[in-house]
Amino acid sequence: MTSECSLDTVSVAIGLADAAADSHSYPAGVRLFIQGARADAVYLIQQGLVKLTRSEANGQEVIVDLKFPESFVGSAAAIGEAYHPFTAITATRCKLTRWNCRGFLLRLATDDLFSKCVVNALSNEVIDHIAHISQLACLPARQRLEQFLWQLGERLEQGTIMEQSSGEAKLQLPLKNSEVADLLSVTPTYLCRLFNSLEADNVIERSKGWIVIKRSELWHSSIGRSVSGS
Repeated sequence: MTSECSLDTVSVAIGLADAAADSHSYPAGVRLFIQGARADAVYLIQQGLVKLTRSEANGQEVIVDLKFPESFVGSAAAIGEAYHPFTAITATRCKLTRWNCRGFLLRLATDDLFSKCVVNALSNEVIDHIAHISQLACLPARQRLEQFLWQLGERLEQGTIMEQSSGEAKLQLPLKNSEVADLLSVTPTYLCRLFNSLEADNVIERSKGWIVIKRSELWHSSIGRSVSGS
């Protein structure tokens, strides 16, 4: 988003007097809505990370997207009065602002600044989706993993899952290895090899469940803001 529609600006735009919205903290593992349900709420992520999963007719389920702070989760289905094409689950402890669909659409229709922020967020999603599809098709798996780690370091700076020092980010992965493998379209075994390769090349360090990433050493794309289409 542009600075004009930063998270602080959106928070001000919401306003304490907006009775249609409420903000709460959610633990990891909370299901916000399920695939196939009609949209009845929209969530703004203020802190934390939300994962989106999708199941197909053969029973296979994969993570299709991650949502970072400043994302409006469920907004597209709410605007289109459609069914959700995925399930949304908190991947970490999150602070979320929630609207029922009626309150969200009313805010969208009557508040120009709020409307611009939502439009910018949806535009960023389209850009990120295109970048992610291209990366899956064209980039080697190691670069996709480096992009994912770089994205976590950049987008979760204000969250609770990481600590930061000059030029480095210390974090715990907010997803299981199998989920990261799904997101990057590799097998869990190959993902383990990729992590070992990054560690051998001194791009990351691992200790007691923590990963220290050296940002200057990580490959990342200048197109799009998220490996996962946040």
